[in-house]
Amino acid sequence: MKYPISTSFLVFCFTHKIPIHFIATKKICYYLLFSLVLVSCNKHYTNNKTMLAAESLLEIKPDSAQKLLLSIPRPKQLPQADYAAWCLLYTNSQYKLYQDIKSDSLIWIAVNYYNSSNLSKQSGTAYYLWGCILQQNKKFKEAMVAYKKAEKALKTTKEFNLKSLVEFEIGYLYKEDEAYEQSLIFFRKSLNGFTISMNKKYQAYAYREISDRYSQLNYPFDSIMHYSNKALKQANMAGDSINYYSIIARQGELFIYTNHTRSKEYLLKAYQHCALYRSHYAALLSYDYAMLNQTDSAQYYMRLSLSDTQDTKYSVTKYLAMAYIAKNNGKYDKAFNHLETAYLLRDSTLRQSIESQLHRIDKQYDLTQKEKENTNLKIDNQYMIIYISLLIIVILILSVSALLIRNRHRRKQSEHAIKEQHLRYKIENKQKENNQKRELLQAKLQNRIENTLRFNHLKVGLLQQDKLDGFIEEIIRQTVISENEWQYYIDEINQLYDGKIVTLSESHKSLTPADLIVTALICLRKDITDCCSLLGMSLNAMYVRRKRLKKRLELATEIDLDKWIMDNIAQYDEEKV
Repeated sequence: MKYPISTSFLVFCFTHKIPIHFIATKKICYYLLFSLVLVSCNKHYTNNKTMLAAESLLEIKPDSAQKLLLSIPRPKQLPQADYAAWCLLYTNSQYKLYQDIKSDSLIWIAVNYYNSSNLSKQSGTAYYLWGCILQQNKKFKEAMVAYKKAEKALKTTKEFNLKSLVEFEIGYLYKEDEAYEQSLIFFRKSLNGFTISMNKKYQAYAYREISDRYSQLNYPFDSIMHYSNKALKQANMAGDSINYYSIIARQGELFIYTNHTRSKEYLLKAYQHCALYRSHYAALLSYDYAMLNQTDSAQYYMRLSLSDTQDTKYSVTKYLAMAYIAKNNGKYDKAFNHLETAYLLRDSTLRQSIESQLHRIDKQYDLTQKEKENTNLKIDNQYMIIYISLLIIVILILSVSALLIRNRHRRKQSEHAIKEQHLRYKIENKQKENNQKRELLQAKLQNRIENTLRFNHLKVGLLQQDKLDGFIEEIIRQTVISENEWQYYIDEINQLYDGKIVTLSESHKSLTPADLIVTALICLRKDITDCCSLLGMSLNAMYVRRKRLKKRLELATEIDLDKWIMDNIAQYDEEKV
């Protein structure tokens, strides 16, 4: 026997001395297990042509569909998917043909198969049919559970007609349990679905049930008749004569205490076309005719009604009719006896109705309380979800805000650091430029000072007057700052100290260029001796010029000129030095 094992796997087995037959067998087991898992998880609907043909005939010809299904030999031997489909379709055909389904074993096979599958339509149909069978067998609680599961299975599908049938049956069970409010809710839901699926036949039934619930819940008469007329119209359009005349009979009952003529017309139509309930309608017709003083017709229908001894539904109406017939015939004692019997029956019926109503109210109260508890629980859960969501949102907002604040703080720190670095760079550059300018000016001035000192030293050794005068003139020209050069030094020093020299001259208009050069020299921290050498003047002359400058600056006598100029003009330079 050959096993599908790759070459690399064989090499691995050989190198590790693993028996090949053991590995092959194990791998086959894995394949089998994997296949079983796939088969169990991949449930599908049938592809059998006969069953698909039967399914297409279920709605219009359920008898033909059933014949096709019965033509399949030994359905139990079919594959699991086909047999589940056969059980589902055959049970559906039985239900549509109103056949007595004694056991739910077939539909239970379909329920089990489709329950754990993705076939929502088939699963919902199986649960619906199972609920119908349970309901026929008077197992109402189990039927309600089955319908609820069908409703859940069909929730996400677009099978509006089937979903509405489930809702209609749930409403019917609530009606049987005298929970009329809940019943009304589900009948309205079913009406919406039947309207979407355009199923006029079932629309008529839904309208009819809504009208009856309105009557039981004492809604306005106009509303009751509105839905009854809607039901009558849809039944007529659908060609459903049984439901049509049943609705007409119901309208006759609604008018029996308010409009006897109209009630009689409706009940006569129902009597002529519905043989099954003729004894019921005969009792009502007898009462209408008696109230209309048509004694012969009243007695005729009364005899027909009394012939059915098992019909006790309209006993009170029968005795009322007999009382009015006796009264019309002048038999007042007999009329009184019939009225008394009718009263006793009505009283008994009323007591039963009150007890039933109290029981219904208790059930409705319990149901309301349970719904209230469920609603409160849902609200609490919703509030909890909202609180948790809000808490998460707040945490997220705080986290985002913290990140934004942190990023903004970091950005500000970066911007501040960049600004400080840029400012420090500017200050350092300016300081370097100022130092360079100062050194240059200092060098120039020092050169002049040195030249002046050399001149004074040489002047002592010169004896000839003519040579002395020429030498002195040349030396003075080279050493002493002339008036033409003043402006250059003033501009340089003004630029060095951020324009404060010009600001000073603008604020004190009396200052002369000579005053400004003295000011500039003081800013460069040159003492009086150096100033005298640079300007070629004596100490007395320099003192006079400084005194004149102090006066023009409007400074008091005790104020030190050098300190004032350094504080007001050269302060920036002093701080950096």
